[in-house]
Amino acid sequence: MQKSETDHLVLSAIVSAGAMIAFQVGGKATRDALFLSNFPVTALPSMLAASATISIIAVLAASRLISRKGPSAVIPAAFGASSVLLIVEWMVYGTAPRAVAAVLYLHMAGFGAILVSGFWSIVSELFDPHAAKAKVGRIVAGSTLGGLIGGVIAERTGALFSVSAMLPVLACFHLVCALLNSRLRLPTASIQRQPRLKPPKRRSKSGLLVLKAEPYLLHLALLVMLATVSETLLDYALKAQALGTFSQGQHLIRFFALFYTGISLATFLIQAALSKYSLQQFGLTMTMSTMPFMVVAGGFGSLIWPGLSSVGFVRGIQSVLRSSLFRSGYELSYMPVPPDEKRAAKTIVDVAFDKLGDALGAGVIQLVLAVGLSALTNNRVIILIAVLIGIVSLLLTFRLNREYVTTLEKNLLGQAAVLDLVDIEERTTRATMMRTLGTVDIGPLIHANRIVAEPQREPVTENDELESPVKRLLDLQSENAAVVRNALARRESLDPLLIAPAIRLLARDDISEDAVRALRNVVSGSVGQLTDALLNADEDFAVRRRIPRVLAYCTSARAVDGLMCGLADSRFEVRFSCGRGLSRICSNQPALRPKAGSVYVAAQQEIANAKRLAEMPKVLDEYEDQAAADKQWKSADIRIEHIFRLLSLCLPSEPLHVAFQALHTEDVYLRGTALEYLESILPSGVRESLLHFLEGSRRPVTNRRPAGRIAEELMQSRQLIEIKVSLAASRKG
Repeated sequence: MQKSETDHLVLSAIVSAGAMIAFQVGGKATRDALFLSNFPVTALPSMLAASATISIIAVLAASRLISRKGPSAVIPAAFGASSVLLIVEWMVYGTAPRAVAAVLYLHMAGFGAILVSGFWSIVSELFDPHAAKAKVGRIVAGSTLGGLIGGVIAERTGALFSVSAMLPVLACFHLVCALLNSRLRLPTASIQRQPRLKPPKRRSKSGLLVLKAEPYLLHLALLVMLATVSETLLDYALKAQALGTFSQGQHLIRFFALFYTGISLATFLIQAALSKYSLQQFGLTMTMSTMPFMVVAGGFGSLIWPGLSSVGFVRGIQSVLRSSLFRSGYELSYMPVPPDEKRAAKTIVDVAFDKLGDALGAGVIQLVLAVGLSALTNNRVIILIAVLIGIVSLLLTFRLNREYVTTLEKNLLGQAAVLDLVDIEERTTRATMMRTLGTVDIGPLIHANRIVAEPQREPVTENDELESPVKRLLDLQSENAAVVRNALARRESLDPLLIAPAIRLLARDDISEDAVRALRNVVSGSVGQLTDALLNADEDFAVRRRIPRVLAYCTSARAVDGLMCGLADSRFEVRFSCGRGLSRICSNQPALRPKAGSVYVAAQQEIANAKRLAEMPKVLDEYEDQAAADKQWKSADIRIEHIFRLLSLCLPSEPLHVAFQALHTEDVYLRGTALEYLESILPSGVRESLLHFLEGSRRPVTNRRPAGRIAEELMQSRQLIEIKVSLAASRKG
């Protein structure tokens, strides 16, 4: 994908995320104000139960539709449908306000979580996980800004107009999302360039069966459900207090707009300032425990000093911490879970158990209202129940820590190939990883990733075994070039877990040569990883153009196959580097030469590319380690150099090289002889394309002589050709 295309996609994603979260913030304020303006607060539990039911049904239907057609096809249409429905609700509100208030509540429940989850699914499929970190950060920042804008618009609309005036504004937000999400897809050319690997067949797992078989995931689901129950109880208490304080709909929407805007701003600040620090210093579960702890502490405070301010504080801090610190730890808690189990269970945990918590919270509120305790105690019973649930959540969080460590230790080796260990900064995970690497036999993993066994190493102590892979991994991610060079230049070969970080270092100009040398030492066992990175169109260009310099030192059929696939890359220097790598391998091991048919296809495509180029391509890297057999293909026109190097993979190298040199002289006879040789030896298709490229339409049709006779004539003129080439080069110099 070209840089300009990527920039347009990122910009579309940023604006779409901003509009989406602006809708969420403004929509919640509008939903609450409309509902409480038309119904008593005691009707809220029934609506919560109904909305939970609608949401679960919608999630099950949407997940099946998305899995069949993909999020890029479903989510833009869902945004458009939501926009149309909002316009209809606005038009009907004047005649049926109570019905519209109820429908809007169900509308937010049915579309809200699905659209947000679907949008991030599109983003996750659009960008490469490693290269997309900065892009996703910009998108998240855009969504935060959108939340602030949505809150301000809701507050101003409520102050200047009516509550229902927000409905067409919300429709505009989702219309923008529909238009922009329809653009969030890879260009067709990029899709065609990406290698398609046929996934292995495996039985899909049921999410409920996974939860039943894995106590760790089940406890995680229970924690999500309990957090939602306490949130529902506190939310009811806040709305009851707000309705007792503000009677008019305009005042309600202004209050809720300011409340949700403040939550968005506080969430952003805490996430930016404390999330990374908390995970590094206190670990995963301690970071997650901040939310139930503050619910308990704030809940007791609101019981002692009741009122809108105290209830608003505990409800606000609960929402802020759940969206920041708790969310950071919660997402990392899935790290040790195998990918197939994660895909099967995470949607159920994220949405179904969340909505089940809404339903249970509504049931608790209904029970309290039926007994009459709510009015008698000014909702203190509801707050007390929320506090008790917070205590249970706190205890469950600490138990979850032990289960997380156990699960991580069990699955560490299984996940080693997919975990990005360089980026793990969370304290619990890193400590567990270091302890496990020091005690678990990693021999099977090494054997699975290497074809040729490494030389015997000297015995090492347990501390050395622990320090070696982990400390070297940390050194490889250092910004200090000297530290990285020392890590790459160690006597020990790179461990399989260090191959991926070393490949990424090829993108750094200051240490790329060191990375190339280190990877060459283990190239026999890392051909697969190197080829995957070479063929990944979203990988850094510097990495892709330097990988062939590593593969060139592996005399194996797998390396040849990978380099042949690299000849289809969209960037010339990647193709040029692949050609050089193939030339080196085939010069050292002629038996590995690729089939002539595939070489001619690549050469013909390269000729077509050369004709389309408006200017001469450039080679950014210096190739000081160029093999002697490869140096002979040296031309002022790098396109010709690349084409002849490819042809040398399947044609007699020596006469082809003499013909190549003859083409670079000003002697008409020698050039004609070289062209005649090419005309006699090249197959139809390639012959016409190459001769037309070299001579244009001036090339006359000749009566062919046998190729052997022409080659003999060229070889007899070899000394003269070399002299003329040297004279031409000296004059140009």
